[in-house]
Amino acid sequence: MDRYFTLMVVPEREKGVKSFRIPRVVFHAAIFFIVIFVVLLGILTYDYWKILRQVYENKHLTIENRQLKEQVQLFQMKLNSLTEDLERINTFEKKLRIITGLEDADLTQSLKGPVEGSEFPLNETSEDDGELKKKNQSSLQNQIFENLDNLKSYEEAQDYQNLKNLYEKKIATNFGLQTSYAYTREWNELTKQSFDLASDFAEFDYKFSTVKGFVKNLEINIHKLDQFLLDQDSFLRSTPTLLPTKGWITSYYGPRISPTSKRLRMHEGIDIGARSGTPIVAVADGRVTFAGKKPGFGNFVQIDHGYGIESFYAHAKGLFTKKGKVVQRGDLIASIGNTGASTGPHLHYEIRVNGTPVDPLYFILD
Repeated sequence: MDRYFTLMVVPEREKGVKSFRIPRVVFHAAIFFIVIFVVLLGILTYDYWKILRQVYENKHLTIENRQLKEQVQLFQMKLNSLTEDLERINTFEKKLRIITGLEDADLTQSLKGPVEGSEFPLNETSEDDGELKKKNQSSLQNQIFENLDNLKSYEEAQDYQNLKNLYEKKIATNFGLQTSYAYTREWNELTKQSFDLASDFAEFDYKFSTVKGFVKNLEINIHKLDQFLLDQDSFLRSTPTLLPTKGWITSYYGPRISPTSKRLRMHEGIDIGARSGTPIVAVADGRVTFAGKKPGFGNFVQIDHGYGIESFYAHAKGLFTKKGKVVQRGDLIASIGNTGASTGPHLHYEIRVNGTPVDPLYFILD
């Protein structure tokens, strides 16, 4: 009898008792397999729960990291755009300083050299050309932007390192690693990726604070210029700060191969190509000192703006002003033509200061 277990089943309503004889070996084997099954089921359930949790965390962190990186890239794009705006403002301020006399400049040097497609041979350079390029490059810079290189070599700046350390400590606090994060991030790849964001945050903060300082200094200088211009209203009205016609610049101020003589000559103004008959306006307030035909220039207008500044308009089709007339900035004086020594409809526009030709681009603001 000790080889078997007897299982008795007593029905509630039916009569009779049902009994089953189960061998002891079979009973022990069943108990063993049931225990093994329960243990394996528990282990698999726990591992499956951990996998689901890890998948969720990885998915969450991946999305979060991607969003953070995209945001940092967006900040960098905005910063680059802001830097370009500041450079344009810097050029504008530089021109204002030259116009108002706050800063001396050699106006007889070209502000912009020959463009692609011009007739001046770019491969024929000289030492003077090199010096001219250096002067032009330096003239476009302002004291405010002397430290712009800091934006490129930010990793060497002490302020950047301090910001990076602060962000690392902040990230460590969020992960509960205030004391051991320097070691934990070396063996935990997920934590290491999170700490890499500290350098991006520090880079943005450093660049932003640097540019903010530039903007502050630039604003101060612009206010100074504004105050100065309030006292120079008459001078500014007499300063040729706009293009005399709508068109495109086909030839800049400076040495070039003359289209008529085919020799290297000094081009003492700029050529603006446009459709024949396009209006030509006075670039500033002044008095017309000549209006008529002139050898080589065709129909020609000369305006004296005072302060030693004169403007010339050549190759016009028709003249709508006369000698002695007082004009204001924007008044119609002529129209684009092809008169005189001209190879096509255009305006030859010159500015002279005390009789010396200067580059008109130093004055143009529009």
